[in-house]
Amino acid sequence: MHIAIDASCWTNRRGFGRYTRELVPRIIEQGSQHRFTLLVDRPTADESRFPPGARLAIVDTRRQATEAASAYGSRSPLDVWRMGQAAARLRPDLFFFPAVYSFFPIPRRIPMVVTFHDAIAETHPRLIFPTRRGRWLWELKVRLALRQATLVLTVSDSARTEIASAFDYPESKIRVVAEGPGAEFRPLEDPERIRRARERYGLPLEDPLILYVGGISPHKNLEGLLRALARLGPTPPRGWHLAVVGDYAGDSFYGCYPVLSRLCRRLELTERVTFTSYVPDHDLVALYNAGCFLVLPSFDEGFGLPAVEAMACGLPVAASRRGSLPELLGPAGMLFDPEEPGEMDATLARLLESSDLRAHLRGLGLDRVKRFSWQSAARETIRIFEETGGERVGTS
Repeated sequence: MHIAIDASCWTNRRGFGRYTRELVPRIIEQGSQHRFTLLVDRPTADESRFPPGARLAIVDTRRQATEAASAYGSRSPLDVWRMGQAAARLRPDLFFFPAVYSFFPIPRRIPMVVTFHDAIAETHPRLIFPTRRGRWLWELKVRLALRQATLVLTVSDSARTEIASAFDYPESKIRVVAEGPGAEFRPLEDPERIRRARERYGLPLEDPLILYVGGISPHKNLEGLLRALARLGPTPPRGWHLAVVGDYAGDSFYGCYPVLSRLCRRLELTERVTFTSYVPDHDLVALYNAGCFLVLPSFDEGFGLPAVEAMACGLPVAASRRGSLPELLGPAGMLFDPEEPGEMDATLARLLESSDLRAHLRGLGLDRVKRFSWQSAARETIRIFEETGGERVGTS
């Protein structure tokens, strides 16, 4: 089979980009019996390194797809047309979009697999779109994607249910392939590396470190987390420090950093909360190993990759009882209702105060995370490609 893949999300620093960078190289490596072409816009091609084993087809667009499709922007019709025409000229047996975020219509009947990571934009539109125009453009894009898709891929059973409900789309046409932690996410036996990482991001060396990792967006419920920590106050015998790890300056998604910064000042938390901005994986692994626990207070998650990365590093996880997080964590996580302040407060307090509880969750997490793997995700995705594009190959 000739499989073409949209690589426009390659440089994205959120989950879309990591999913693309982790899954696609493994698909190419494991699917050596197939021929692969990566279709990419010129700006992304100029700043990226792509895996060997695939042909690169570069399209001269005016703007980078991940920059143009921002919360306050849109891709030009000409760029979208150029990408679609280039995809049609490839005449692949199957076309794969790792994220509907960078979807463009293709003016040719080609078997197509499109990954919808979640339906959060549909279930929580006011937390995702700052403008009506942005919401309308998103709806247009996803409706076109669903019309052209032969099969929809997603990353959790919870996301499959939400997608089917939000779009009135048959669950039989939605397949689930879970994500996994990168190979670098593991327990470290290197105290000096961990210490340097804390110093690099201005994190105190002595206070128990609470981590949040992810987007700085309204649906992540970071306001709720800050209020919970303010109510908690210092806990004996020492206090705590929160590291909010996420790109608040260069992210193309709808963000709420100014709101959170003002809230920190109002709650008198500025000395106890650090917004690190983007952290590369080398340091992120060290911060996971430095942490007391990870907290994900989101109103919804399609997958929740930081939870899996944290478990792989032996870090306990506290998370909201929403979206995919209960499915991911099972008995290895402490769950709370994000809209019940008392539950979040009690969960944070228990984890800060009980080293025995943290040790118990660490063991459960290291065992739980064994079921998540990018290698197995790639094998299952290739099988889906062969099933979806096989009929075209047989008749060509």
